[in-house]
Amino acid sequence: MNESDLIHQLRAIATDPAARGLLDDAAVLGELVLTHDTIAEGVHYLPEDPPASVGWKLAAVNLSDLAAKGATPAGALLSLTIRDEDGTWERGFLDGIAAACESYGLPLIGGDTVALPAGAPRVLGLTALGRTTASVPARSGGQPGDTLWLAGTVGDSAAGLQLLQADPRSTGPLVDIFRRPVPLLAAGRALAPAASAMMDVSDGLLLDCARLVEASGCGAEIDLDALPLSRAFVAERGAGRPARLFAATGGDDYALLAALPPALDPFTLSLPADARLTRIGTLVDGASLTLRDSQGAVPLPERLGHEHRSS
Repeated sequence: MNESDLIHQLRAIATDPAARGLLDDAAVLGELVLTHDTIAEGVHYLPEDPPASVGWKLAAVNLSDLAAKGATPAGALLSLTIRDEDGTWERGFLDGIAAACESYGLPLIGGDTVALPAGAPRVLGLTALGRTTASVPARSGGQPGDTLWLAGTVGDSAAGLQLLQADPRSTGPLVDIFRRPVPLLAAGRALAPAASAMMDVSDGLLLDCARLVEASGCGAEIDLDALPLSRAFVAERGAGRPARLFAATGGDDYALLAALPPALDPFTLSLPADARLTRIGTLVDGASLTLRDSQGAVPLPERLGHEHRSS
């Protein structure tokens, strides 16, 4: 069974309005925004990754969901699996959790622990709660004519992962961003009140954009040449069409994808000084996702991003 099939079945259970039809990054219960993310050894992080970076990543991916709703962190519940008898890995992991919580003002208020059999892959979960007094953009609010903007860059994390897979001793900015993503909370708070639709990019830009337009009942045209790439990514992978398709499908970016009304200039918003905001396309009538670059139409790759499937 793949992820989309399972979510389709879950929608029959999650019928409360707070669930937003399971079409969104988070649930919205009054002024509370709630999200839960799980990371698994060998899927979201490598067994050789430092445990502190795994703790940071678990907190950061949940904070990214809050950023996509314009929410301010309010609390977290941690699900911690225990495997090492001496607790060395777990202590390092908790150091990473503590660092991320302190950096982004996320209080840890509870959770659960469970012991694993020796050698079992670790599966770690965190529920993050946020507060917002403004409107909370869903994936489903996009309209034809809206402009598509990306806060942040794409491709760095996937490139960092490939470096580590080739050599576990690899270092540098691409490896750093794979291991310690940065949630764009301030940019999310600035964009959310104006956005027709918004979500974070976690499974690949093309796949997540396809989810946004499906929820919004429209299509999208993406300019591949406009995708924001970091200097480190270009130095490692280049900036041609193959590199840009790699960046658009790699996943683990934690950028923010926002659909904004066409008359709005987002640079008039109270964005943080270091925000990187790039227009990458437009929402259109229809139900298709199309790509183009300076050479013309670009065929959609067979794989738009990362979708969880049972093996």
